[in-house]
Amino acid sequence: MSVKIATPSSRLAHLAAAVPFAACLCALPAAADAATFSMQGGYGRDNRHGVEKYEVAARWDDIVQWQLSSRLALSLDGEVNLANWRALSSRPSSQLTEFGVSPIFRLSYAGEYATPFVEASVGLRVLSHTEIADGHRMGSAFQFSDMVGVGIAFGKAQRLAIGYRFQHLSNAGIRQPNPGTNFSMGYVRYRF
Repeated sequence: MSVKIATPSSRLAHLAAAVPFAACLCALPAAADAATFSMQGGYGRDNRHGVEKYEVAARWDDIVQWQLSSRLALSLDGEVNLANWRALSSRPSSQLTEFGVSPIFRLSYAGEYATPFVEASVGLRVLSHTEIADGHRMGSAFQFSDMVGVGIAFGKAQRLAIGYRFQHLSNAGIRQPNPGTNFSMGYVRYRF
């Protein structure tokens, strides 16, 4: 087991990364007053690095919406995430926690009984540790999260949604190593 001592420059880098993250967290609820609130639970895997992820998210739908036609709409949603990563191969299992905030663009087509949609995002993430699994190390706790996904909302008032996301996390080369992590994720969401 190795112990890493934080240098003043690394503490400053973590603080600089945390400031915009905290500002986004504080601004999201104020911007979302008119938006609808939903909760989401998901599961994802990165088979290349042997990592699985369990995630819960608070989501504000339709913070801003542009009606493109009678059925087609583009909206800006906001999401705050909390996730637990677990290494599949380590004995004992190693884990880390992920905190995130993401603006999400969603293009939806409103149908009679269901509304299919596609979504995309570039968000911010902070990890509790920079290493998980055997040797899968990230150069910094601060990460960017790129995501594309598809899903469908259905049920009474289309409050229930299921979807799939491909999510890539990396620090964009801010600090090495920067191996990146790719998750294939499924989720269920309920809108209140």
